[in-house]
Amino acid sequence: MNLLSMFRKPKKDDIFEIFPDGILVVSMDGKILDVNLSALNILGFSKQDLIGSYFSQYIQGGSVLLNKLVQGGNISVTKAAALGKEDIFVEVSAAKSENSDKVYVSIRNITQNYKMQNMINGEYEIAKKIIDEKNSYLKGISQELFSLLNSVVNFSKALNDGVGGPLTDKGLKYASIINKNSSELLYDLERLFKYFEVESNLYAYEYKKIDLADLLAGIVKSYEQIFAKKKLPFSYDFSSFDTRNAYLDPNAVETVVKILLDISSRTTDIGTVSLNAGNPPLEFLQAKGFDIEDENIRKLYAMLEIKDSGLILPQTVVENIFNPYYLDETLTKKQIGIKMSFSLCYKHVKNLKGDMWVYSKSGRGTLTCILLPMEKV
Repeated sequence: MNLLSMFRKPKKDDIFEIFPDGILVVSMDGKILDVNLSALNILGFSKQDLIGSYFSQYIQGGSVLLNKLVQGGNISVTKAAALGKEDIFVEVSAAKSENSDKVYVSIRNITQNYKMQNMINGEYEIAKKIIDEKNSYLKGISQELFSLLNSVVNFSKALNDGVGGPLTDKGLKYASIINKNSSELLYDLERLFKYFEVESNLYAYEYKKIDLADLLAGIVKSYEQIFAKKKLPFSYDFSSFDTRNAYLDPNAVETVVKILLDISSRTTDIGTVSLNAGNPPLEFLQAKGFDIEDENIRKLYAMLEIKDSGLILPQTVVENIFNPYYLDETLTKKQIGIKMSFSLCYKHVKNLKGDMWVYSKSGRGTLTCILLPMEKV
C-alpha cells in the first residue's frame, strides 16, 4: 500500500465522482457529456446510456428548465426518468461554466420526501375544506342560535323585573342564575362563532384611511362608563403618537380593542385598567428583531398596550393563550372564555399583518401588547 497516497490532495476527477449529489455535465445544445457515480445511482442507467443522449430524455423540462435555473440561480423540483421503475422526483440546480460552454447540473433524489409532503398537503387541504365548510355552516345558523338564547336571556330578565308578577326569593334566585348563565353562554358563543368566521377567512377586511387615535378615543368613551359602574379605575393615553394616520380595517381594530376591554370589564373586580397607544419605542422594535438603523421605522407601526392589574392568568393559560382548542383539567370556565377572546383578537391582528403578545404575573396583572402596521402590508 502506498501510504503517501492517503494524504495527497484529491484530484478534480475524484471530487466529481465522490460528490454526494448527482452531477451531469451538459453541452449548450442539451447533450449529456459526462455524469458522476451518484447520478448513475439515482437514475439507474449506465454511463454509456447517458453520455451522448439529450438531457431532456431523462429530466422533465429539458433545456427550458436549464436556462431558467442558470439565469435565476434557483432550485427546482421536477420528474426524472429512472431505469426499471416509475418516475422519480429530483431537486435540480444548475450553473454555467465560466471557462467553457458547459452547464453543470446537480440532481438530488427527493422522491420519498416529495410524495410524503404531497400526501400531507392533500390531507391538510381535505381537513381545511371540512373545517371551512363546518365554519360556513355554523356562521349560517348562528343568528338562529343567538335568537333562541336571547329569548332565554330576555325572558329570565323579565321574570326578575316582575313582568310575570312577584316571585318568591327562591324563584328570583333561579331566574337570576338562568339570566347570568344564559348571558355568559351567549357572549362566549358569539366569540366562538366569530373565531370560526375569521379562521376560515369568511371575514372580509375593508381597509380605510383612519385617524387611529380618534378611533381609540371613541372606543374608550363608552368604556369609561362601564368601568365607572364597577368602580374600577380606568385610564388611557394616546399622546405618544407621532403619526396617527393609518391604513387599517377600523372594524377589525375596534373589535380587538373592545374584546380586550370586555375581558377586564367582565372579569376584573379589583385593580386598575389602562389603554395606552402610540408609535412604539425603538428599544421595543429592536427587542422584537426589527432593524432600527432608520429611526423613522417607529412611525410605520402603532403599539397598543392594555394593562389589567387585577387579571392574573396561570402560566399554562398564557403559553396557550392563542390556541382556543387547547384544554386541560386546570382550565376554569372563565379562563376558557378568556382564551377564546384572546384567540379571536390574535387572528385579527395576524390577518392585519401585526403581532400580539400577552404577559401575566402574580402581583402585576396582565399586559397585552399589540403591534400593527400603519400602512397596508
